[in-house]
Amino acid sequence: MNRAELASLSELRRFYRAQLVDDLAAFWLRHSLDREYGGYLTMLQRDGTAHGTSKYTWPQARGAYMFAKLYNEVAPREAWLEAARLGAEFVDRYAIWDERAFFQCTRDGRPLSMRDDSFAESFAVIAFAHFARAAGEQAYLDKARDLFAAILRRLDAGELEAHLHTKLYREHAPGMILINCAQELRTVDPDPRYTERILKWVEDELYVYANAQHQALFERVGLDGQPVLTEPEGRSITPGHGMESAWFCLEEGLAQDDRRIVDRAVDVIRWTIARGWDAEQGGVFNFVDCLSKPPGHHDEGWGEDQDWDAKIFWPHAEALYALLLAYLVSGDQALWQWYVKVHTYTFAHFSDPEYGGWFGYLRRDGTVSQSLKGAMKGFFHIPRAMLKCMQALERYG
Repeated sequence: MNRAELASLSELRRFYRAQLVDDLAAFWLRHSLDREYGGYLTMLQRDGTAHGTSKYTWPQARGAYMFAKLYNEVAPREAWLEAARLGAEFVDRYAIWDERAFFQCTRDGRPLSMRDDSFAESFAVIAFAHFARAAGEQAYLDKARDLFAAILRRLDAGELEAHLHTKLYREHAPGMILINCAQELRTVDPDPRYTERILKWVEDELYVYANAQHQALFERVGLDGQPVLTEPEGRSITPGHGMESAWFCLEEGLAQDDRRIVDRAVDVIRWTIARGWDAEQGGVFNFVDCLSKPPGHHDEGWGEDQDWDAKIFWPHAEALYALLLAYLVSGDQALWQWYVKVHTYTFAHFSDPEYGGWFGYLRRDGTVSQSLKGAMKGFFHIPRAMLKCMQALERYG
């Protein structure tokens, strides 16, 4: 799609639907469904053949959520319901243990590892909730409620703070994930108690981790809620997370008709794309340093990361939707220009017209560094962005 075509919002909406249904969903239905053991094969080579068979709960649960979401919100296609069932049943049967979720299983469901955070459990919640709606199976909604309640019990007991960085930092990712978990559960199970929690987490994202003075959403802040600019891990900004977190908050502001939340979330989106965009070679950086120093620590463990300037698929997917929604609700032409930049770069570099789907990993110059598709992320960030863009254009365009 060229820049002239981008001027037509109706054409843009049709474009995203075609990307979602005819390209992405078709690719993953064709290649990822594991009808022998259940769930999905998510580590795929360019042509869709399996690159590995380990099953991580994140893409298993999020794939089930995504196929159920398509069934519920796009069209009730039996192939999508069958695919959702494969994932939901695999997660329920093999990944959940004593109100926790394993991080990784073998192809046939034997557990391999578990983490201290609540991410895997949160993704299981949204999978069970949306599968319950798609299949009309109340038992799965009960599972979603019970698992979410278990997450909250661990959170309130301080158990989710027992990982390395919380000895020095508060990290924004756990709250970000819980916002969306509760939002998605609420769409299936309306309960004002979910909203109470969401609004508390939104406040943290927008006014603790997002800092107006530095015009940045920090990956982590000090225990006192202030930026820690003396350390590389304290200066770290992850544009993909920033965009994703901000659109979660923006959607909540719209749902509550709260202008304060809406305006602040739009500001965070502006700050994040300005910091995250590679002005020299285009695309969104993997992570950057707030003070433009050499990026150091980013995510797991301590020490230097070498991939700060890589161009990775999921931050671009999150930026597409965040920028489009921010433009549609604000009318800010600067946001539209940012959106056009991201859209143009993304579909010029990540789309694979020969085999379908998106490449996952590019070098800074936009060339493909490895042709794997899916890996830890699976059928989630890209189709969700396509669906969200399509729905935003239908609602606000």
